[in-house]
Amino acid sequence: MSQIDIVGGIYREKVAFPYWDQLMGSAGRAAMALSGHVDTIRLHSVVAEREGVTATASFGASGIELNLQRRPEAIEFDYIHTLAVPTISPWPSPTSVHIPEVTGEVAIKFGMMESNPRVDAIHAIYDPQSPHDPQSFAGSGSKAKHLAVIANRGEILRMAKKNTVDDAVPEIFAAENAEIVIVKDGIEGATVYVDSDVHHIPAFRTRNVFSLGSGDVFVAAFAFAWAIQGMAPAEAAMFASRSTADYVETLALPISPPSQITDREVVKKAGGRIYLAGPFRETGQRLFINDARAHLKALGMEVFSPIHDIGPGVAEVVVQQDLNAVQQCDAVFAILNGSSPGTVFEVGYARALNKPVFCVTQNMREVDIKLPKGSGAYLHDDYVSALFQIAWRS
Repeated sequence: MSQIDIVGGIYREKVAFPYWDQLMGSAGRAAMALSGHVDTIRLHSVVAEREGVTATASFGASGIELNLQRRPEAIEFDYIHTLAVPTISPWPSPTSVHIPEVTGEVAIKFGMMESNPRVDAIHAIYDPQSPHDPQSFAGSGSKAKHLAVIANRGEILRMAKKNTVDDAVPEIFAAENAEIVIVKDGIEGATVYVDSDVHHIPAFRTRNVFSLGSGDVFVAAFAFAWAIQGMAPAEAAMFASRSTADYVETLALPISPPSQITDREVVKKAGGRIYLAGPFRETGQRLFINDARAHLKALGMEVFSPIHDIGPGVAEVVVQQDLNAVQQCDAVFAILNGSSPGTVFEVGYARALNKPVFCVTQNMREVDIKLPKGSGAYLHDDYVSALFQIAWRS
């Protein structure tokens, strides 16, 4: 009989766009991802008293065994969109709640805000879950006969206190006594290190991208494939990447079994020079432009933004510079929210030059997107999904 212990946070997650409001967290999402695939799932976490009924209804109804400790208050993660840095309230005291030691055959441990419990397992999968201060698996007194550490690039570098992944990975192997290290790298996919073997695992194309919790699903799927199904690490990571793509596109949990996983196109980071079009005359508009500029850069693109790179000015001075920039760009990212005539003109001009154009069309009337739609621009009403579409354009 298969069984798994999952240790980590359960928190309320709220997203404004697209709307999401669930009591979930990394541990809760991983447990839901494996529901129906593992005979016994034990979820070890912390909730406030008023969250207990919701947790029991949500997770207990899926056959998940709950071992829950109490914290004084509910903790909420509030996002404007799924790539945004969340507002966390209230901020708990670190290791303020004791979770009894978890022992078992297979265990997933996620870093969490209010506790750092000890795990003792035959197979353990550890995700530190902290962009600023990722903790060591071994540092908590945890141990495993077979350990896989899964973390994003920034977490790996901070855990090892190194400047490059090539230097950090051997340090992680030694410090954690790990058998496998997997470095996640966003749209670049992931890299699996097993002794001297290195395997690249691609990311896969989706129509929509709901990125919140994608790493949790990757960890859960890998744990199932490697520690329970007995797949080789690279094969298990490939299954995890495909499962993650299914999740970010559909939000459907549990994951599909390996025999039913969706066949998808591999994506690569496109890079290139992007012209960022959109209104910027009001505070909200400017914040949106700033946010898009930052995320486009984070996704590996060079960005030309008229307000940042030219600034405001009279038509005779700025318009020709803007048009020259459109001519020189590889693609256009256009925020059509706000029905700006200037933005629509830039879209039309770019399409006349046969430039690929990717538009955010949140809450737009059909009549207001007639030109972009009719000229062959890519339209998406979800901002984050539009960012990824231009990032992995072919």
